[in-house]
Amino acid sequence: QLQARHMMNRKKAAIVYMSRVIGERIIGLALFLWGANRLLPVHAAVYFAVYFGAAALSAVYLRRHGDTLTARANPSRDTPVWDKLILTAFWLVGYFVIYYVAGRTAAQGGSLWLSLVGGALYLLSTWLTDAAIASNPFAESTARLQPERGQSVTTAGPYRYIRHPMYAAILLWCIAVVLSFPTGGVAVCSGSVAVLIFTRTALEDRMLQNGLPGYKEYAARTKYRVIPGIW
Repeated sequence: QLQARHMMNRKKAAIVYMSRVIGERIIGLALFLWGANRLLPVHAAVYFAVYFGAAALSAVYLRRHGDTLTARANPSRDTPVWDKLILTAFWLVGYFVIYYVAGRTAAQGGSLWLSLVGGALYLLSTWLTDAAIASNPFAESTARLQPERGQSVTTAGPYRYIRHPMYAAILLWCIAVVLSFPTGGVAVCSGSVAVLIFTRTALEDRMLQNGLPGYKEYAARTKYRVIPGIW
């Protein structure tokens, strides 16, 4: 009975988490349409089709990882102040502001072919995110040490090659969204997100090296944080 209850809680958590993901995307689309006066150009339609389709694929792929989704759906209050500030800015700009700006500048053009390339990059970004979540049971949505969960260093999946694959996935998205909406305003928003991610990566990596047993040794073996061969 306890196992059945645990399984039910995992399913509920997965539903809550994925519902939140879909909800954020719906708001993003609504903001785009508001900014564009309900105009949805072909290149924008391609992007949003991929945007929602990737979320649906993630829901199917991650359904077996309910414990990790439970942790991601319930952010801890122990999150450092710096992470709360970075996450708030990232959430506002990356999920909402950028799409309103994209809508406001939608009439400035856009290329179907660039949008298709952007969509492909976004699918790659989603795959990398899902692979990281599937490989790392401690992949909470916040950056913190998790001694109460028996946190250990993850070296499976994409963590064999870079230390922060989910942040690498966000950087891929930064490129994808600019290709899909090639305007100055979107580029500024995307660049702002990239700066936030580089900052968060550096701060989180330092926290892990100082507080997670075995992480310094892992960092010595896996030299690159998010960009293989560069950083």
